[in-house]
Amino acid sequence: MNKLILLIPALFLAGCANQEIVTMQDASPQVSDLRDLDYDGVIKARELCDETLSGASVNNDGCPKDKTVKQSFRLDVKFANDSSKLLPSNYAKLEQLAAFLEEQDGAVVTIEGHASKVGNPAYNLALSQRRADAVANALVEDFDIPASRVEAIGYGDTVPLIDEESELAHETNRRVMASLSGEYSTTDMRWTIFTSE
Repeated sequence: MNKLILLIPALFLAGCANQEIVTMQDASPQVSDLRDLDYDGVIKARELCDETLSGASVNNDGCPKDKTVKQSFRLDVKFANDSSKLLPSNYAKLEQLAAFLEEQDGAVVTIEGHASKVGNPAYNLALSQRRADAVANALVEDFDIPASRVEAIGYGDTVPLIDEESELAHETNRRVMASLSGEYSTTDMRWTIFTSE
């Protein structure tokens, strides 16, 4: 039995000894550039976008992937009693809204005019429309936003923020508001351990 155990490995070794030994040729020439010059994970031989933003998510050609981001802006402009005149302090808010609209070239804004419950409802409706128009006109005339992207609607005293008869309620309800949302495209970034989303 011991002889049989020694004989089996000897037969295997004898069978291997008769095979021809093949030697490798010299090193093959490197044809493609395998470096990753912009560190995006795609070699130079496949790269179609040379200067990728560091950390961007890329496709197989090394080009960054885009994603659509939704962003919103809220405007709240107050008016004096029985007035549709914009105060100079309101222009900083309008400037922010105009900047947002310039960034979001597909966004359209609806300006909503409101009034307090003091006085005649029909008069308040007309007053709220004048307030909305004042803000819309300022966006168009002072900030060069195309009129086709700005709509003004007066709601009168029908949508109060505070539904009561007090000076605070009246002051709060004399307002113009604008809520809009826009979308823009930006480079999608790769996930890392520091990514918050």
